[in-house]
Amino acid sequence: MRFRHVACVLLSVGLFAMLPEAHAADCVSERVDYDKWGHEIAALSLSADADARLVCGSLGIRVRSRNDPRLNVNVFATYLEFEDPQVPGERRYNEWIGGVVATMDFDRPIVLLENDKVEDVLVLASLYRSGRLISAAYDRWLCCSTPGMSAGGSINIDVASGTLVSPRDLFDLSAVANQCWQQFATLSRPTDRQGDLFRQDYPMGRPFSDKDFEDDAANPPVRGPFGPSVERTVRLFHVTLKRSSNWTFTERGAAIEFGMLLGYTGAGFDCVLDNAGLKPMAQPGVSVPP
Repeated sequence: MRFRHVACVLLSVGLFAMLPEAHAADCVSERVDYDKWGHEIAALSLSADADARLVCGSLGIRVRSRNDPRLNVNVFATYLEFEDPQVPGERRYNEWIGGVVATMDFDRPIVLLENDKVEDVLVLASLYRSGRLISAAYDRWLCCSTPGMSAGGSINIDVASGTLVSPRDLFDLSAVANQCWQQFATLSRPTDRQGDLFRQDYPMGRPFSDKDFEDDAANPPVRGPFGPSVERTVRLFHVTLKRSSNWTFTERGAAIEFGMLLGYTGAGFDCVLDNAGLKPMAQPGVSVPP
């Protein structure tokens, strides 16, 4: 199970107005632990930094677990909520994480055969807060169908309105695409050929342009024989980069999840961009971190 180490939020509009516009913070860290039955759980800690706490505000750590004597059942969640939401963005965040946790079987009956096992572990992996943005992500592990499944999710919320933030309002997506494609194409590890395989499956003989991120670029005409093509690559980057839930922000930068591009036999593809790399890609008037 993968866990990121980050998170954040604000106390009230009045307090936050006293902070510099670009002030931002990660509000939480986590550590993996195990209960007395050997079940994997996790513990969250709010930031100890005084400035971060002022930005993050009135957050509370929530822990829920299923009270089940069976050792082959482990349903566990730990996450953050705003204790007293002050602005639409805080209320939207609470609704989002509450809706995810509501899908877990803490109280409903679970019927198992003798050798069956149920594991559903959810941990809030990050919560970032700035004057403009609340960015949060959770990791979730579901077992044991065949195979087990990782089912994380993220959200980016405008603090003032509570609406989802569009990545294209923050960054030049063609510039981001060029950087991410290059990052994937040059992957080189002793145990695999990810970079080579990526270039074969997702060729790009030219730089991405603004036109690639217009609305009709998600369904470009297919030319030539079926198989790897520039059109397929454009479609992938268009859909992935425009979808807000694929992005996660922290104080250090952004990560964009592209998924299992080479099938389930390979590793997931995440494009990681630090703030120094993001600054030249920012739209006019957008600070970095956003």
